[in-house]
Amino acid sequence: MLSRVALLLIPLLMLPAQARASMPECVAMQAGTPVTPGVEVQQVPSDDPQLQRLRVTARRGAFMHIYFDSRSEADARRHAVCLGTQLNLLANELLDARDGAQWAAVVFTADRNYVPPRGEAIKTRWVIRTDPQAVEWERPRPMVIRTLPHEQVHDFQSRNGAIAPLWFDEGHATWVGLRVTGMLDPEAARLDREERLAELRSAKGPVNLAGWGQRIVKREAILRQVSPDDRARMQADPDFVPKGGAYTFTMDDFETDESMAGARYAAALQLFEGLEQRHGADRVRRWVLDVTANPGEVTMDQLVASVRLHFGEDLKDLLKD
Repeated sequence: MLSRVALLLIPLLMLPAQARASMPECVAMQAGTPVTPGVEVQQVPSDDPQLQRLRVTARRGAFMHIYFDSRSEADARRHAVCLGTQLNLLANELLDARDGAQWAAVVFTADRNYVPPRGEAIKTRWVIRTDPQAVEWERPRPMVIRTLPHEQVHDFQSRNGAIAPLWFDEGHATWVGLRVTGMLDPEAARLDREERLAELRSAKGPVNLAGWGQRIVKREAILRQVSPDDRARMQADPDFVPKGGAYTFTMDDFETDESMAGARYAAALQLFEGLEQRHGADRVRRWVLDVTANPGEVTMDQLVASVRLHFGEDLKDLLKD
């Protein structure tokens, strides 16, 4: 049985030149819980007996939860307002008019074996490792500054149940995620974008962006990342896959060919950047709202029609290598 699930890939891109490190709540070293206008941090009762929980509330009542274990409290509190600031920045970038929207949660943990709960009623929880031996890209600073802006865009894309091709979802998430990352850490955004574009420059052969539809993941790659209860249920029921949550995979975990994934991220980013340069960021944002407005699969025919309607361009030309 094969499964289609979300892939964690650190966004590697950049923001326009006017970006600046002007948000003190997101600087690398600070103590306590910072304070900033438009963001409120409260400790609230936790629905997990092993973890404490903060509720971070941004403008229009948008909120996310931050879970943490006893060894990770300082990191959780240190980054809470920065994560709330991201919600405000994302709302601006996404033209998000929702009131009281709940965004994906995070879990700060020193437990290297921690597995987040998953289920239809459980909001996705991204794991941030505070163990000093954790790999660098799973640690607090990279996760908060580089990964979460990208992944929260995916949370927004799925708000109504739309299922679009990967070139659209990842191009949009990379474009917006890097704009937000650049507001928090311009140098990180610059380096990320250059690293991704280098993958595109060194690509061996065409990237076939139009063929980047959905990922198919091996079942065993999911089995190793779920709770014992979910694993037992998966083994008993071939059709069951835990809903929600974030997974991490290597290239060997896919049934589909993801060898060109890095180059495709860059090519998809360039598609969105090109539309922005020719038509302005606001037109691109409104196009995305249109594409992701309704539940179900977004077909190629629908995308061709929407690009023609919003930009007067031919999508097939945009997707050419």
